Amino acid sequence: MSRTEVIIQEINTLNSDELEVVYRELLKRLNRIGRIKTTLTKFRGKGENVWAQDAQEHINKLREDDRF
Repeated sequence: MSRTEVIIQEINTLNSDELEVVYRELLKRLNRIGRIKTTLTKFRGKGENVWAQDAQEHINKLREDDRF
């Protein structure tokens, strides 16, 4: 049985007050995840054109310089 199925079975045994607590906790968690995703989306692509070369090219150059 999966963790999700076990949790659902446990939820089915809760009374209405306990369900309300679980519901509020889930909402808080989902809201926090949503805020994090929104924040990250705002920064996506902000580093473009900041560096003169492609990131992978830069790493490859560093690796070449590091080897004897």
